[in-house]
Amino acid sequence: MAMNGRGLWVVMVAMAALAWAGRAEAAPSLPSDSLCAEETARSERQYGIPARLLDSISVVESGRYDREAKATLAWPWTVTSEGQGKYFPTKAEAVAEVKRLKARGVKNIDVGCMQVNLMYHPTAFASLEDAFDPAANVGYAARFLKGLFGATGHWVTAASYYHSQTPSLAAAYRERLMKVWNASAVQPPMAPAINPIKPGPNGKPVPSTSPRVDEMRKAFRDHQAANQDESRRIADAYRQARLSEYQLRRARMVEVRRSRGLAVDGY
Repeated sequence: MAMNGRGLWVVMVAMAALAWAGRAEAAPSLPSDSLCAEETARSERQYGIPARLLDSISVVESGRYDREAKATLAWPWTVTSEGQGKYFPTKAEAVAEVKRLKARGVKNIDVGCMQVNLMYHPTAFASLEDAFDPAANVGYAARFLKGLFGATGHWVTAASYYHSQTPSLAAAYRERLMKVWNASAVQPPMAPAINPIKPGPNGKPVPSTSPRVDEMRKAFRDHQAANQDESRRIADAYRQARLSEYQLRRARMVEVRRSRGLAVDGY
């Protein structure tokens, strides 16, 4: 059939559109074990979070060992409730599990890459499907972490408080998180490096006459002091919590021995 120039152009555009649609449909999606890492990297850039810190939190929260990758990777279809974490193969199965838990009256449920708690963050997501969307789940967690940083002024402290603001729990979480973050080959953020003062002719340091250098030195000292104070405070709280647990166990043991008529000397 004969066709004028305009008709030929329309057909060519239509064919190009069909070809593009075919390619779009055939485009492979990211595997599930890459979804969390993809979104944490995106949110770290978007919200100015130190490299791989959010990713390390996701690994601590929802990580499972991948034999092929030989690494622990965050899993987007993770559900934790009643002290037990479950890894589901699909989003639909994870959503169904949460619906079953809610039907049983369970409220304390952690979901997704970042294990956002649905009881403590009831308005975080529009729906359960949204809660398990990696972009929505990680995005909410990133904003929450950014808010903690705004309140504490310290990224490691903010990350420790992501799990709990109870000092003993924050200290234990911090210890786990630092192992993962350090293993990611990215060191925790430090204050800007300061060039050392070169010695003068007599071998002694030449005092700086630059207010900017003095200001940077003071900021670095303050940063170190704040880090040390925060580390000591969390460590002290952790030790106190462990001591309290020991004293409670000891008191219970003494009660049991007394009830059985046994000696309590040495307990």
